[in-house]
Amino acid sequence: MSNTTDGSSFILFSTFNDKKITLVTFIVNIIIFIIGFLALSLNAIVLDTLVKRGNLEPTDLVMCHLAVTDMLTGVLTIHSVVYNIIYFQNDLECLIRIGAVFIFLSGSVYHLALLTVDRFVKIVFPYRYQDVMTRKSVSIMSAAIWFFSVNLGLLPSYGWRDYPPPSEPLCSFLGVLHTGFLRFALVVFLLPVFVIAILYSKIFLVARRHARAIAATDVAIRNDSSSMKFTKTVVILIGIYLVSFLPMAMIALVYTFGGFHEMSATDVGDYIVYASVLTFANSLVNPIIYAFKLPPVRRRLLRFLGKSNNSSNPTTSGTVQTIATDMD
Repeated sequence: MSNTTDGSSFILFSTFNDKKITLVTFIVNIIIFIIGFLALSLNAIVLDTLVKRGNLEPTDLVMCHLAVTDMLTGVLTIHSVVYNIIYFQNDLECLIRIGAVFIFLSGSVYHLALLTVDRFVKIVFPYRYQDVMTRKSVSIMSAAIWFFSVNLGLLPSYGWRDYPPPSEPLCSFLGVLHTGFLRFALVVFLLPVFVIAILYSKIFLVARRHARAIAATDVAIRNDSSSMKFTKTVVILIGIYLVSFLPMAMIALVYTFGGFHEMSATDVGDYIVYASVLTFANSLVNPIIYAFKLPPVRRRLLRFLGKSNNSSNPTTSGTVQTIATDMD
């Protein structure tokens, strides 16, 4: 061990490739590891709760895919901590690990867009919902999202990449990724954001009109209220995702258009890695939102945390209407 006058530079140990692990670096990575572990565990509970409801409806399927994406993000976060501490340099591992970031980010935002489409059809075209948003159609769209996301993440492995100069580490986020790929990825991520914004603008305009039109029918009001409660939950999920994704996206955007020219790709890549912590933490936030909005998930999470509850076991109907009605 060695020490410096700056407490933040207290070096605990050196790893492979003479990487110096400071006290601050070690503490940050411990926090990241905890985030990854909780994201993996809590999303596994969410997934298990939804699956055990039985007879999954289209909305349930999309939420299950989101939970799987968040679970895999937790696994990636844990692996990234191992990499940060050991700092081994392997080209193939580097491409897979960095590509996985884009796979899971793409999977998340496009499944959020699919969840938005589900809400759009439910609110704007309620009488066509059962015909349009079927388990088969949602499964096909989810499969297409996963196929697209995996191939997006593998584009650097396919050859759309840069090779760092000898003075730079073998693996660094911006040292490996080609500028053209980063610009393409930003377009890929921003496109569903615009779609989500447009659809939700339409959703709330129509919902307001529906609320006025059905004001005389108690049952209709109750059903519309349940649907809108779930829609608001989706808005919260999307809003938090966008806030958590924005810092990393802004750094990458500025870099691709010539910013940070006085800094090396490795240094800028470090900022992106730090910003990505907020993005990965979003995978931990989602099950917490589910816990507040879905009583069956809340009961399971309370049991996971060792807190007793006297609520009865959730029903196994698994329908979208049941989930919406269960909401506070």
